[in-house]
Amino acid sequence: MTDPQPPIGDNGFNPERHFVIPPPEPPRVFYATDTPANLVTHQPRQPNLAYSALLLGMGILVLFGISILIAVVTMAAHIKMSASAAMPKASILLEAFTFLITYGIAYALFPRYWRRPFGEIIHWNRDAVKQHIPQLIGTGIVLSVIAQALESLLTLPKEMPVDAFFKQPSTLWIIAIFGTFVAPVCEEVFFRGFLLRGFAIFFDWIALPKTPEARDWWRSTSGLTERSMILSGILTSGLFAAMHAAQLGWAWNAVGVLWIVGGGLTYVRIRYNSVAASSVVHAAYNGLLFAIMFVITGGFRHLDKLGNH
Repeated sequence: MTDPQPPIGDNGFNPERHFVIPPPEPPRVFYATDTPANLVTHQPRQPNLAYSALLLGMGILVLFGISILIAVVTMAAHIKMSASAAMPKASILLEAFTFLITYGIAYALFPRYWRRPFGEIIHWNRDAVKQHIPQLIGTGIVLSVIAQALESLLTLPKEMPVDAFFKQPSTLWIIAIFGTFVAPVCEEVFFRGFLLRGFAIFFDWIALPKTPEARDWWRSTSGLTERSMILSGILTSGLFAAMHAAQLGWAWNAVGVLWIVGGGLTYVRIRYNSVAASSVVHAAYNGLLFAIMFVITGGFRHLDKLGNH
């Protein structure tokens, strides 16, 4: 006897062939709602691209507001600072406060519209880190070694804008701490938490047959196709690399290496279904870079030695 085939609608739309359908989960309601819990049959696909755009817009406004505040305070207090010494530190501080305020607002507001916790929507999934922490750290180290090996084969500019952060020991200490423990988490939440699913949702939506049956099925399910996740992974990895292009002096061969790195981080995010996991890999990747600098410069004391590497 053969297994019964999935039903096909009048218009020939077979959802089981179009989407990877996850097993049903019990309904979970985290905020007050007029819909009885026994009638909640699925969770809408989130975060869509609108939330990514909103998060980015909030970040730009926060950055602009903090910049204006710093300028006003500096002028009012008649503070004079050496641009070469102050700019790298001010840039790091500005970025840190922008991340803190922007994600703080998103963490407080977005779940009220999702009716689910922030971590669940972005697939933070810290349990994956608890179970696989040695593998994740090892993956980050291997990825970092591969990236450095590839860059050693490239012809890169002798001076890049990012080198401004490596002129003073105090600045390098700050950027090492920030780049290992703060930036990886913030970047992973945006690129692998928001954008990855946002573009995947978009790709699946535009590929959906324009029939009432298909639209009804879309509203009553929450799955995403493997194809859409792959396409989104390629796109978001490219955007991740492009974000660093200015720091690299628009050296597109170096940006290409970062595109590969972004692909590795995306694979980890999908493999473990965890943004926390890709954050650990990202932190290990950056951490190895700064550890090598620490050894080469004798504890960040002889920064002139970086010019030979």
